[in-house]
This record gives sequence, C-alpha cells and structure tokens, in this order.
Amino acid sequence: MKRFCASALRRARGVIAIGCVAATASFADAQPIPYGDLRIDLAEVATGFAAAIQVTHANDGSGRLFVVDQIGKVWVVKNGAVLATPFLQISPPELVNVVGGYDERGLLGIAFHPDYANNGRVFVRYSKPRTGVSGEPCFGSSRGCHTEVLAEYHANPGADVVDGAAAKVILAIDKPQFNHNSGAIAFGPDGYLYMGMGDGGGAHDGLADNPPSHGPFGNGQNINTLMGKMLRLDVDTGSPYGIPADNPFVGVDGADEIFAYGFRNPFYFSFDDGPGGTGDLWLGEVGQNLYEEIDIVVKGGNYGWVIKEGFHCFNPFNPNIPPTNCDDAGMIDPIAEYDHTNGGIAILGGFVYRASQFPGLQGMYIFGDFSSNFTANTGHLFYIDTNHEHMTILRPRLHGTTEELGLTVKGTGRGGDGEIYICTGTTLGPSGSTGSIHVVTQCFADFDTSGFVDLDDYIAFVHAFELGGDDADFDGSGFVDLDDFIAFVHAFEAGC
Repeated sequence: MKRFCASALRRARGVIAIGCVAATASFADAQPIPYGDLRIDLAEVATGFAAAIQVTHANDGSGRLFVVDQIGKVWVVKNGAVLATPFLQISPPELVNVVGGYDERGLLGIAFHPDYANNGRVFVRYSKPRTGVSGEPCFGSSRGCHTEVLAEYHANPGADVVDGAAAKVILAIDKPQFNHNSGAIAFGPDGYLYMGMGDGGGAHDGLADNPPSHGPFGNGQNINTLMGKMLRLDVDTGSPYGIPADNPFVGVDGADEIFAYGFRNPFYFSFDDGPGGTGDLWLGEVGQNLYEEIDIVVKGGNYGWVIKEGFHCFNPFNPNIPPTNCDDAGMIDPIAEYDHTNGGIAILGGFVYRASQFPGLQGMYIFGDFSSNFTANTGHLFYIDTNHEHMTILRPRLHGTTEELGLTVKGTGRGGDGEIYICTGTTLGPSGSTGSIHVVTQCFADFDTSGFVDLDDYIAFVHAFELGGDDADFDGSGFVDLDDFIAFVHAFEAGC
C-alpha cells in the first residue's frame, strides 16, 4: 500500500505544513445501514416536473410551495395545484443547455429574503455558459465551460410571477469542470445569505490531473479561492454585497466571503431553525469513491477535503484505498458517514423536523441519497434522531414495506409550516415529466403520532372508533364503519 502524507494549506499564503497523523477508521469498518423504529409515509403533492430538486416557501405566510425545476423553471404549487405559468424562468443563452441524460448544471437553488413579504427580493443560483480558454478542462468538452451565478430578482409580494426585470448578478464564479456545483442557497438565522460551492469539479480536487486542474493544492484547502467552500454574504449592505464583519478571514489572509472550507461538493444544507431547533447548519457533503458524510458546519471550520473523505484519509492518486495516516490537524470530522456499498453514491442532505403535525418526527434529521448507481432508480431515505447523543444513521420503514423507494431522489425541501418534502423522479437526468414532490408524513397506522406502530396505536384507534369521531374515518369514505376498522387492522398488521 502506498503511504500518502497529504499537504494542508495553512492560512499564511505559500506556507505548507506536511506531516502524518493516524486516521480514525477504515473502509472495512463499514456496516449496512440498519432499519430504525421510525415509520413514515410519503404523500405525493405534485408531479409533472423534469427534475424537481428543491422545495421551499416565500416567508410570507401564503402557504405556497416553490419548486425548483433544474431545467430552468421555478413552479408555484398553490391550493394543491401547480400553476400553469412559472414563477421564474431562466432559459438559454442565460442558462446552459442542460443535458437530459445526466447533468449537475442548471437552475440549482432559490432563497427568499427573510422580509420577502415586504421587499419581494428573491435570490437564485444557476449555471451560465461561457466560452472558456484553451487549457481549461471544460474547454472543448461535451458540456463546455460555465459560470455559477448568484442573482437577485424581484416580485410584487404575493404575486405568482416575478416582475420580469433583468436579474442583478450578485456573484459569478467560473468553474473549471461541469460538476460539483453544489447549488443550495439559504438565509441563516443571522439574516445572512449562505451559499455552497463545490471544489471545481472533475475528481480528486484536480490533484491527479496533469497539470493539476485546481492548482497545486486543490481548491478545498485553498483559502484564497471561493470553490470548495461555504460562503456567507450580507445582501442587505454593500454593492453587490457586503461581508459580515465576523467572517473568519476578514482582516487576515483568505477570501473574505468564506464561512467554512474543505468541501468537495456541499450539495444541500439547511438550518435547524424551527421551533425548538438548535440553529445548527446541517450539510450533506457528497464524497468521491467511498464515503458520503454529514457535517455540522461552524464558522471557520475546515472539513478536510481533499485530505480526507468522511472520517478517512484520502489519496487522490489512489482514491479507493484510504491511507493509514494523513495530516488532519485542526480538521473537523463529520458527525456521521456511510459508504457507497451500503448507502448510495451521492448524499443530498435534508432537514431536521421541527413542525407540529407529527410529534413523533420531532428532532429527526430526514435526508436522502440520489441512488445506489447511475443505471437504476435506487434512491434512499435515511434519518438521524438528533434527540440522542449518538448520531446514528438509520433507514425509516416506509408505508407497507421495508424496501427502498424505487425512485431516484433528487432533492429535499421544507414548507412554510415546517413540513419536509422529498423530490423524486424516474429518470437519472433532468428530462421527461416524471419528477414529483412528496411530503413526509407518519404512516397511517401510527394513530397516536408517536413515530412508532405499537399497541398504543391500536388502543387509540379503537377508542376513536367507539366515539365515531372523524379521525376514525380511516378509509376516508366520509363514514365511520366496519370498513375503517378493517383498513386500520390491515395497516397495523403491515406495520404502517
């Protein structure tokens, strides 16, 4: 086995510290992700999208859902129906020509200003084509070169379409490859806009390319580039934005926009900012060949890439064999990880449940993984019970079965009421019209909404049935009769 002692770029420009310390685990330690006791159901809310990748709301109490479709449209779901006219549409040549077979570019994220109900400000992330120059990895490739753009639009508060005015570009970052774009943007509890940026694309943070396509140290550990980072911007001051005074590199070497660094592809993140939440920033960090990880991101944190993948040392020249040692001093380990053999190949992130409709879901971090491979619809749902000290990844049991979804998972989201949504499809790429969004609910037989199906549910249903209340109308027929009792017993026996 080749012994590899990775180099870590320190804050002083040009100073490299090289050393070796013990790694914490090995690929052989990986175990299948077990099923937990949590039982959930997925209720379809809307369908017909090419590639729904995010669901969010407008901070305006309207109850509307906004669905990001990767091909360049933001749809409004209002009163249970998808409106015919998109809220926002970005098309070529402003948007890249998205490749239907598989693509990580396109319209990637949306965030409504916390005071959107009054100011109508909305921010979007998208991929814009650019010519590029000879020598760039993307130049002359099948997808060409592009720039990741953060832009601001305006809408009249309450309107179902933006006002049509040209976007104001807030930030533009040229990418050397088509992938690892991240895409998520979100306002934090502090009122600042957070934005994830991947390491530039390709593989190995460019270090195995000849010459290295992301510079001699890669982008993840380079504090003077915005790629491979979590950014934090003040969009309420400055032109086109201001820098929060407490960003970690303000006044010292490093890009002022950086909040945290050492990321490969921080695909989706969210804040645990609902009632009773901790305010923590949860991140799904897409790994390379072996591991996917979940991070709690803190200001100034270094999360390891390209020196580490998950808990493990990483060698860009031999990526399938984690080195025994690496210089990981000062790096922050993930709170949890899973390997590709047992959990899927691309973590999508999710949300901690803090809504009120399903008490049994309180404190559950519910998240997804894209698929087990690039040839089948084998997406996964997982959860972590944050109420417990040990951050163990578990599989929920789905309605009527313990099997997987049979769908590709493409994103997650949260409504204004705090309920969590899962975006799915039956195509791997952004094409067709089978993209759907589903709201996470507790399974039907969990009658007391405890999160578990047990004797207490049976007793609670029998009591409701005897009283003849509407909640005992289990089959939704409008009557409480023997059919409801039979339907409940079938669900109870199935475990959901």
